[in-house]
Amino acid sequence: MDAPTPKKRPWQRQSNHNPKKQVRKHLNKRFYNSKAWRDTRKAYILNLRNKVWNECRENKIVLRGATLEITTYQAAYIMSLDYPICEQCLKMFSIGVYDTIREGKELDHIYPLNPEDALDSKEWGDPFNQDNLQLLCRPHHAKKSNRDKKITAIKE
Repeated sequence: MDAPTPKKRPWQRQSNHNPKKQVRKHLNKRFYNSKAWRDTRKAYILNLRNKVWNECRENKIVLRGATLEITTYQAAYIMSLDYPICEQCLKMFSIGVYDTIREGKELDHIYPLNPEDALDSKEWGDPFNQDNLQLLCRPHHAKKSNRDKKITAIKE
């Protein structure tokens, strides 16, 4: 006797389990795993953290031309974070759009890199230039990465 087949019930969620689930491939994986990039990332985060901490003592933060006057409570909160603040959140906070600031864990290139070869950056952003880097939180990094994908599709 065969096992009974389960009846599909419209109120139950359908399982989307796919054993051959696609994994996102990053074309510049070798570049982002290189020692040169890891050292650049570490130095940028450390320099930004020290700069922000020194400015928090004066109750103001200046980042890429945006100046933000902060209270001692906000300064204490910013200094308690494990990572420096997200640069995009700071901009939104300074003009009054956001009321919170998240910590930035994703180091992003302002001008996107060549998607085929990060080190071949003739018309693209310089991969190791500190002026081409910014620290973003995950939501802002995802938004910018989606915009960059559209830009790179147009350039190609």
